[in-house]
Amino acid sequence: MKKSNTDSLLTRGLFLMCMVNFLLYASVYMVMGVLPLVKTEVVVRTVPFFLLGGLLAGPFHAYLADTFRRKHVLLWALAGIALTMVGVTYVREVWYVWVALVQGVCLALAIGASTTISIDITLSGHRTSGNMLFAFWGRMGMVTGMVAGVWMLFHYSLAFLTYLAAVCLGLAFVLAALVYVSFRAPIGVTLCSIDRFLLPRAWLPAFNVLVWGYASGIGGVFLMDIADAGGFMWMLPLFLLPLLTPIVVKMFVKLSHHCQRATGNMTFNLALDFGFLAGVWTVCYLDSMEDVPVNGDNLMVSVLVLTVLAYVFATRPYYKRKRVR
Repeated sequence: MKKSNTDSLLTRGLFLMCMVNFLLYASVYMVMGVLPLVKTEVVVRTVPFFLLGGLLAGPFHAYLADTFRRKHVLLWALAGIALTMVGVTYVREVWYVWVALVQGVCLALAIGASTTISIDITLSGHRTSGNMLFAFWGRMGMVTGMVAGVWMLFHYSLAFLTYLAAVCLGLAFVLAALVYVSFRAPIGVTLCSIDRFLLPRAWLPAFNVLVWGYASGIGGVFLMDIADAGGFMWMLPLFLLPLLTPIVVKMFVKLSHHCQRATGNMTFNLALDFGFLAGVWTVCYLDSMEDVPVNGDNLMVSVLVLTVLAYVFATRPYYKRKRVR
């Protein structure tokens, strides 16, 4: 008997949410990813505040998703990122850190809300595959945004990129508004909690992803520098990140208990984004120093080796013992 469209994995709702995730990451990294090429000192000052904003928003994910409509949380967060993208071209540099803080809060809320919605609109039998597909398109957007940003810097200004990013977020807003999300009565959760923020059971894989992201951030800046001088083919290795993402996300899902699926996904996203941007910040910080004590290339190779060794000898055995699905 042929399955109906509503019984398939890629329903209209999940397709729209995958595109929302793609556009969300593409818009953010189109700007954040290329800043090291033009404004190293801005990266050094603002990235810590951007990451701090994401951490500050985390404990409120569960409360906001329970108290308000999940789609409304996503739409307001998308609007907030778009406004900060445009606003940064008008504020004085002394305000950059506060804009970065607000943008980090909005991004974390958008990631949490979009992940929750993508899970809720997917049939239970397809949710693991849905998580992997949703995460893949997000990271594909991340890398595509960086590559497109580097290319456009040859032809346009950084201000143009911020406007283009805002347009992408506007499109994501429209697509998210088209997704039907059924009403769920509030269950009553505390104002602050680690639900939909951090999955303690996945602490070791999260550390491994953090280190992987850190090496990828250092390598990403290195590849952008080469592409800036010798062609965009040098950025192709960055696409390994979205290709590996579904495999890693599946690990976080299988470490989560019932109703912790969104928490596992958020933990993965938090670790990868935090690690990647910390790697970008490290390169920019080392470049800003007159007497650099550490070579960036050697640091990247060392961290990559640590990533592989940690996965083979610690994370993989831990996962096999602790998985619950």
